[in-house]
Amino acid sequence: MLIKKTALLTFIVTLVLLGSNLLPQARITDEALAQDKAAPAAESQDVIEPAADDLLKEMSDTLKAAEDFTFDTEVTFDELLPSGQKVQFGGTLKSFVKRPDRVFVEYSGDLAKRKVWYSQKAITILDENRNLYGQLTTPGNIDDTMDFLMENYDFSLPLADIVSSDLYYSVSGGTVDGVVIGESEVRGAPCEHLAFVGENVDWQVWIASEKPTLPCKLVITYKKLEGGPQYEAIFSNWKLNTGLKDDVFKPSLPESASKIDFIELKKKQGEKK
Repeated sequence: MLIKKTALLTFIVTLVLLGSNLLPQARITDEALAQDKAAPAAESQDVIEPAADDLLKEMSDTLKAAEDFTFDTEVTFDELLPSGQKVQFGGTLKSFVKRPDRVFVEYSGDLAKRKVWYSQKAITILDENRNLYGQLTTPGNIDDTMDFLMENYDFSLPLADIVSSDLYYSVSGGTVDGVVIGESEVRGAPCEHLAFVGENVDWQVWIASEKPTLPCKLVITYKKLEGGPQYEAIFSNWKLNTGLKDDVFKPSLPESASKIDFIELKKKQGEKK
């Protein structure tokens, strides 16, 4: 009984931290910080420099037009120790997306090793280090599922803005200013460097200068959090419209893995009040 309770507590902690260090995901919108809802994109368009706005829309349209895509990501992120010292951790992700209702992400990093399958109306999360997994019934598309997970469980899919159906709408909410910094390079590839100011986060994106117009790098500064931690993602190996098979998004779980129930955090927190 003690072992089972300990495993349950461990997995609850895992779920609480899914949006940060155990399975790094990054959302630019204010909703990512579980704060107030982001402002509609339409209200932000007139404060973003036209050239920056056009590049952001072009990048979003490139991903929006793809029926499926895959990409690799190297991430680094800051954590604040109890002493107040800020330390950096990292990891790699392999992401597979098929519109409108399938995502598979494999993450391996300093603090965790995870796999996440989302297929139609269910999400499965495997903690490979602890050999634990959880499954949950969710809404029927990627965007609704991301909102559902954030509202009820305080986490979302990794790199949620990138896998959303409309990246431009997702990142524009809450953005109050945006400019083109200039030409740059990310690992030798020519890019346009853009910088944006948000209500709770500032963020930068490097967009490929050559077609297809895809993100090369993303940096988010969580300026309302103590120490101003940053999240950095470097993207590579983009592949669009490869005809991903549905089997990619079917959970593959070890026979020895133990199933642990999800805890509806928001509901439980409300019951304690």
